[in-house]
Amino acid sequence: MALVHKLGWDPHFMARSPWFWPLASATRRFEAFVDWPTLADFDALYAEHALTTGVPPLRFADNVRKQDKRVHGRIVLDALYDGRIALSREVPTRERDWHDFFNVLCFVTFPRAKNALHARQYAALRARIDAETRRLPNARTPEQDALTLFDEGGAVVVAEPDAARALQLAAAEAREAMVVELQQSGQARVVPFGHALFEHLVEGLRCPGGCTYVAAVDSVPDDADLLLDVLDQKLAAALQDPQAFASPRQCSHLHLQALGLPPQTRAELGTSAKLVR
Repeated sequence: MALVHKLGWDPHFMARSPWFWPLASATRRFEAFVDWPTLADFDALYAEHALTTGVPPLRFADNVRKQDKRVHGRIVLDALYDGRIALSREVPTRERDWHDFFNVLCFVTFPRAKNALHARQYAALRARIDAETRRLPNARTPEQDALTLFDEGGAVVVAEPDAARALQLAAAEAREAMVVELQQSGQARVVPFGHALFEHLVEGLRCPGGCTYVAAVDSVPDDADLLLDVLDQKLAAALQDPQAFASPRQCSHLHLQALGLPPQTRAELGTSAKLVR
């Protein structure tokens, strides 16, 4: 069920939670907007960031229409959400909607990872239907579940190798305290990823459960932009690996607790972060 939004456009939404910090660069363009950005504004934002990252072009277009999904009763795979991203290089997007607004910001912040994720979702669905299919499967595969959970409510624990291994081996009930301790020591940092997670943050609601991925790096960068760039490349590689994100059992470890986080600067974020299983 879609979240019913009580909050209208707020160009200063970043102040609502310190967990918005990964979106700082992407949202800067909109700080002076008195009303919701348009699809053209999203296109300009992505194009600007694509120049610096070298990622393929992408545009944000009208949402998928019901009449486009079928021809003569048969499913048109290429017209569905993931097909349009993977093949037409356009993201179906609703304007004036927090969920889709944060999806845009995530595409800008994690362009390689997001494109890899939807390419894999498209491939997974294509493997299940053909040109004669008249009805979509009524349930996702474990792989599709894991990818969806990560896309919507995912977070990443970026950790040094020893810390990453310890987290992966730890019992579920010990991970919360371990992550907080690792952040305090500078050996790990939690990076929110899922756009539904950000959607709940902006409304001040408890974040939904998602798929938390542990990414091992030689050292955790202090610079946020460098950290995000390294993570984007790591995630893109992982999302192209059929052994990763194969099932929710592989990655459903932790999710953020949105309430009760004190205001902190980006550099300070993490020392008192609250994570729940």
